[in-house]
Formats: sequence, C-alpha cells, structure tokens
Amino acid sequence: MKNKLLIGIFVLMAGIAFYAIYSKKSSTIVGDLRDFAVSDTASIDKLFLVDRDGNKSLLTRESVGKWKVNNKYNARQESINNLLNTIKSLEVKSPVGKNLYNNTMKLMASKSVKIEIYQKGNLVKTYYVGHPTMDNLGTFMYIEKSTVPYIMHIPGFNGFLSTRYLTKENEWRERYVFHFDPRTIVGVNIVNTTKLDRSFSISRNIDSTYSLAYTQPSVKQVPYDVVKMRKYLDVFSNTNFERNDNRLGKLEADSILKTPPFASVSVTDDRNYTKVITLYRKPVTASSRNQFDEKTGKPLQFDMDRFYTRMDGSDEWFICQYFHFDRVMITPEILMPGKGAIAPENRY
Repeated sequence: MKNKLLIGIFVLMAGIAFYAIYSKKSSTIVGDLRDFAVSDTASIDKLFLVDRDGNKSLLTRESVGKWKVNNKYNARQESINNLLNTIKSLEVKSPVGKNLYNNTMKLMASKSVKIEIYQKGNLVKTYYVGHPTMDNLGTFMYIEKSTVPYIMHIPGFNGFLSTRYLTKENEWRERYVFHFDPRTIVGVNIVNTTKLDRSFSISRNIDSTYSLAYTQPSVKQVPYDVVKMRKYLDVFSNTNFERNDNRLGKLEADSILKTPPFASVSVTDDRNYTKVITLYRKPVTASSRNQFDEKTGKPLQFDMDRFYTRMDGSDEWFICQYFHFDRVMITPEILMPGKGAIAPENRY
C-alpha cells in the first residue's frame, strides 16, 4: 500500500514536471513563430517589399525623417511612418484554424506581399502579408519558417493592414510638385499663355521686401499686401500632383505636345535652384467626370478637373487637379491691397 502511494506520487510529480517542461518549450516555439513585430523601428534602415506580380520597392533610410524608394526618389514620409507604426504595433489576433489552413496558404501563395526588415544592415525579420479576413478586422500573415499562418491586427484599429505594405514604386514616391521653404524663395514667374494679361512675377529684393509686376504685354510693377504675399509663397511649400501617368503612350504624349501649354510656373530659391513646370490640357476620357459643356451641351474637348504637367524638362507626365492649383494660378490682383479673388473658372 505504501509502495503504491509512493509510485502514485512519483507519477504525479513526473507528470507535473513533464507538463511544465513541455509548456515552457511550446510557449517558446510559439512565441518565436508569432513574433511579427519589431519594437525598435528607429534602428530600421532598410525595408524590401515584393509581391507575386514582380512589383518591388526597396526603402532605405537616408537620414532622420528622410527615405528613398529604389534609390531614385524621395519616399512619402507619411506612408513610411504608417508602415513603421504597423511593424511596431502588430499583434496576433488568433492562429489560423485547421479548417482554414489549406485555403489560407493557397491564397497567400498566389497573392501576398513579402517584406524583409533590416536593422543596421542586418536582416531581422521576414514575413508575408496576405488578404483580409471576412470582417475586414484582421489580416492573414505568415512569418518565414513558421508552421502556421496567423490573423494579425493592431489593437484599437478597426481595419485590415495589407494596404500599408505597398510594392509599387509610384505608390511610395513623394508627390510634390513644389516643396520649397517659403523663406528661401527669391522669385516666382507665372506665365498664363491663354490669358497673357494675367501673367506676373514676384522677386525678392535685397531688403527682403518683394516686387510684384505684371509681365505681359509689358512689365508693370504694382503694389502688394504683405500678409497676402506671405500666404501665397506658403503655397509653394506643399503643392502636389495626383499621380504620374505611366499608361500614357507615345502617340498620346505626342498629341498632347502638339497642343501649346496653357501655362508655366517657375520658382527660384536663394541657392539659385529653379523648378520649372509646364501645364497642358488633358483630353476628355471615359473617366472624366464632365463629358459635355453645361452651357452649350456640346462634347468637351478637355477635362475640366485635371490637367497634365511636366517638370524640369523631364519626359514624365503627371496628372494634377485644377482644384489644388487654384492656389498657384492666381491673378496679380489677389495680392494687391484691398483686392479680392477672381473666380477659378475664369483664371486659366
């Protein structure tokens, strides 16, 4: 009886010990395989994203708050911050159940984004970002060398995360047309080729005052309001294009170039750097919001909401919105004391 009791106690203790060891080992393995997040994003200096269609983006940190995409263009900082915050805040919502495993892995094999995360030049994490869950409150992800995918989320955020892992170069690229520090601007020249009498120039004088002048048909200097001038120069700190048009074929581009530009804008800073953009009408397409003239009912030749621009003599075409450029394509009267704005549709 005594021996049976001792054996029973031994078996019980052995069972407890085995469970403790197994639990510790299992939790370590699961912890390693579900550890998607990287807490120290400040030391991340490179991110590489690629999708199943071959789109890829290499993001490299140049300095604090400045990243490059594919070593060619400045990357949009808000998108970089969004991705870094995601990388830092990721948490497992649940592992994928056996009933969903095969289908999930099949979908991720056909459509997912691979991300490689580097700290100080060393690869520290690789995982795959898949599709959202049915309720759009989670995202399927699979960490390299894992045996099971997980549903991931960010606590407090109601949505899926796959749209933050961009792979196309143009999705990361900065969208600035003008990005000047207004305090450095020494000259602005607006040429309105359709209404030449609304062309004007601004130049900064040695005493930090400005000269405002009509430039067509001849130069005529006019007074300006200091507050209005400062507000106008602020416009050139953040003027964006909507997107660049990679789908524009050579024949279409040649056709646009046969049409004279309706305006050009140049801005010069105190380092003698000048940014020049040329504005062209965008032909009406099936996607244009307005197809007919509201007054005459006749088909429109040009898009009423968007136009094309080229920058600094580049062959690239960018689409911009008139709505945003109304701040740039003003008339000189707006800057004069006591004057008001002219309706946008009459400006250019």
